Amino acid sequence: MKISRGELGYLEYKKKKAVLGTVAMAVIGLAIFIIGLFLNKMSNKNIFTVVAVLFALPAAKFLVAYIVAFPYHTVGKERFDKIKAHVTEGMTLYTDLVITSSEKVMSLDFVVVGNKQVIGITSDKKVDISYIRKYLTDGVTNWGDDYKVKIVESEKLFINELDNVKSVDVDEEQEDNVKSYIVSLIV
Repeated sequence: MKISRGELGYLEYKKKKAVLGTVAMAVIGLAIFIIGLFLNKMSNKNIFTVVAVLFALPAAKFLVAYIVAFPYHTVGKERFDKIKAHVTEGMTLYTDLVITSSEKVMSLDFVVVGNKQVIGITSDKKVDISYIRKYLTDGVTNWGDDYKVKIVESEKLFINELDNVKSVDVDEEQEDNVKSYIVSLIV
């Protein structure tokens, strides 16, 4: 069962997929190398060796994805349901977000997008909230006009922000672009 970016359980799914991909690429590469040895009288100087080495590239890509996601965990179902109960009509809830910039890896437990708002929460105390806010604000302003980005550390404050969102008229295309941007950031 495929779990899409931003859905509950995505992080655990991503980690399993990364481990399986790494192992599969390593096994396939090793099998091709061994076949090449047997077909060429135990000499590694053949095209099979080159092809086997090329399987290291996708294996490394899967391994890096696992290493980036490893320290983070999926939020609990009860917590997800609690937050989802406060998401109003016209807003979309994303969870299990691990995003990267050129300088940092950042995690957000939840991000809610809609009504010209992007509201997020992180429980990771090591994350620089002001950096995430600036990073997201810079990206969101490229896709939507007048969007406010708020990132908080307290679940109580996050729920309060969600409960106080006012319904406003939005450009559907901009809204879709902002949502697509947020999803595109997820590792």
